[in-house]
Amino acid sequence: MSQETFTIAECPDCKAWFTNPRPDQNSIGSYYRSNSYISHTNASATFQDKLYQVVRRRALEAKRKLISRYRPNGRLLDVGCGTGQFIGHMKAHGYLVTGVEPDTGARGQAIADQAAEVLPNLDQIPSAEQFHVVTMWHVLEHVPDLRRTLKKLYSVMADRGFLFIAVPDRESWDATHYGSDWAALDVPRHLNHLRRSDMNRLFQEHGFALKAVRPMWFDAPYISMLTEQHRGAGPITALLKGTLVGAWSNLLALASDRPTSSSLYIAQKQEP
Repeated sequence: MSQETFTIAECPDCKAWFTNPRPDQNSIGSYYRSNSYISHTNASATFQDKLYQVVRRRALEAKRKLISRYRPNGRLLDVGCGTGQFIGHMKAHGYLVTGVEPDTGARGQAIADQAAEVLPNLDQIPSAEQFHVVTMWHVLEHVPDLRRTLKKLYSVMADRGFLFIAVPDRESWDATHYGSDWAALDVPRHLNHLRRSDMNRLFQEHGFALKAVRPMWFDAPYISMLTEQHRGAGPITALLKGTLVGAWSNLLALASDRPTSSSLYIAQKQEP
């Protein structure tokens, strides 16, 4: 979007990747103010937008069914709720919902459309709050301080509460195939570029037991389509090539231990 170039650095000890240098919190908001950033606009103008909307409608129901297996009701916190479609869907099915969304425009739309409490940041949530479910759908890669975020989530979760975190995985086949063009790197909005080992370490360090890791099959074709568009392909060509590349990446993940383009981690809060 900005036509700027950013650097991804690697920690020499743990091999974690992070965007460095990164925009400070006073300037990073400008990188989210784009009609192409659909989670903040809920747009449906382009073919890409319409495809995203179709996939999201299916994904909302799939997310609800998955969460209900672990916790069929209770208080739910969605961090990075965007324009609020997910919290609205969960509210309609009996959950007591709260959202967190830093972007002023998206937060205002979520409050207006969903009639739900949506706060500007995690620090606004009192530590006395006790959520049974906390979700972060492609949000953890955006946060400036991973450890501080996990500590805060632990403090506001009920005992044995469940944490659902979806993040891109830079060790997927499509990530390797596209290299620095891979759309899910999304610099500078993505500050952290995570792997399974990074997620496992974060959970262990912050009092969460990993219960399951689930593939996210729709992400590889969609991310591949965005990457092909970034490389200059037209909408139809990008759709066809992205579908083929994404399908191959998913097939390799299905046939091996390699992750899909994104993974969903389900963890449970443990007693201190």
